[in-house]
Amino acid sequence: MRFVVDLEYRAEGVRGQVTREDCDRPVPFHGWLDLLRVLEGPYSRGNPWDIP
Repeated sequence: MRFVVDLEYRAEGVRGQVTREDCDRPVPFHGWLDLLRVLEGPYSRGNPWDIP
C-alpha cells in the first residue's frame, strides 16, 4: 500500500495529513505518534503479528 504524507515540521512538533492510495480523503495527524497510528491502519482480528 502506498501513502502520500503531507508533513509540516514546526518547533512544537509535526502535523499534516496522510492520504492512502485506495482512499481520496486525507487523514490529519498531530505529532509523530499520531502519524504512526495513522500509518498502522485499523486493527484486524486474526492478524498473525498480534499477541494473544
